[in-house]
Amino acid sequence: MQACNIAATKALRDTDVIVSTSTGAMDPRLLSACGILVGADEPIGASGRVRNGEGDRSRKKLQNDRMNTAPDGLPPLSCPFVIIDESCQSVEPASLIPIVSTNSCRSLVLLGDPCQLPPTVRSGDIDSPLAVSLMSRLAATLPHPQVAVAGIPNGNKNFNTQYLDALPMKKARSHFHAMSSEKKDQVSYRKRYGGSFLLTVQYRMHPSISALPSAIFYDGLLATPAFLANARQFPKVFGASMPCADKELSVRMVHIGGRNNERQGSFKSYPKAITGSQSIFFGEKQQTSYWNLQEAKVVVALVKEALSSAKNDPTSPKSIGIVTPYMAQVELIKKKLNEDEELVATLQKLSTEVEVKTVDGFQGRERDLVIFSAVRSNRKGSIGFLRDWRRLNVSLTRAKSGLLVVGDKDTLSDGDKHWASFLTWCDAVECIFPSRNQ
Repeated sequence: MQACNIAATKALRDTDVIVSTSTGAMDPRLLSACGILVGADEPIGASGRVRNGEGDRSRKKLQNDRMNTAPDGLPPLSCPFVIIDESCQSVEPASLIPIVSTNSCRSLVLLGDPCQLPPTVRSGDIDSPLAVSLMSRLAATLPHPQVAVAGIPNGNKNFNTQYLDALPMKKARSHFHAMSSEKKDQVSYRKRYGGSFLLTVQYRMHPSISALPSAIFYDGLLATPAFLANARQFPKVFGASMPCADKELSVRMVHIGGRNNERQGSFKSYPKAITGSQSIFFGEKQQTSYWNLQEAKVVVALVKEALSSAKNDPTSPKSIGIVTPYMAQVELIKKKLNEDEELVATLQKLSTEVEVKTVDGFQGRERDLVIFSAVRSNRKGSIGFLRDWRRLNVSLTRAKSGLLVVGDKDTLSDGDKHWASFLTWCDAVECIFPSRNQ
């Protein structure tokens, strides 16, 4: 063990940056290199106290020796700068580990977005304190940081505000504020997370894709460079099949009517026409998951349409992300994709990547074209955890060149004010189209 610690310490001294997961920062080899004694039974912190009892004189002497030297006989390793990425998805105890474990942190940088998904906590208590990340807690309590660089001036020609300042967006914002009846719902981004420093320029999305998230979730502070309007072109094949008055608009809403399309639980309780010869078995979590066969069929048709002109059209997406809130829908879409022999043969000839994941699994990722399947379709306007505005924010901000939202607009607009605002905007820019593949 000592030889292993010595080798690890020497390797750590030769590097400028140590990369690990949050919990990986408590690796005994790293702690040992930082002068923290980690025994099999009684780890001793560099604070000078034996954690499990006082210990005898020999252990105290050993501790004092280790506080001054690392396993290689040199002074302990110091890690004064700690950077935690995606910190808003980390539970608070996990974020504390890299901060305190090496006993040498002097500067801390938390990277993340409190307007995106919080830590996943499997608990019956929806208001569990573990669901609040350290970054979100600090952003809500610390004073606003002093910024040396001035903000983006209005009317700056380097930024595209065509969609953000247009009348349809103003209608969507007015609709949103009109539905925000409770005082807590009217808190702006500046007031909710005033202690954070917002990077106000995004380089991922076409301006028409980023406009609504900027207006609704970031108080209009999120700006898009003007050059992205040409660099992120909407696939021509969808521009032709779902034409809009604004030919540069990169968002489409595909409406699946009926308000009775969602199903819950296992596929195997439904006709063989849905599952084929194979039965799909679900674990406990998926037994309550939702799926929507009509939307799955439309998603497959949209993927085939996107690939139909891949060889001759430079705007054809090089990568496609299929995103949906429910694991059952992920499995159903994967199944329908694999069952389509024509699609499988096309994908084998092309280099286009198609990825299917839940919203939670797609956070931090991006694709040229994103197809979002909302799944929920019922007469009660019940949309479950789609009501979480942070989940909607993630869903709408993964696409670079094209965003196709497949869903029941009536159920979604009745279920939540954020969805209602999105659909108000879609209606105003006339980008809602009925499905042709139900």
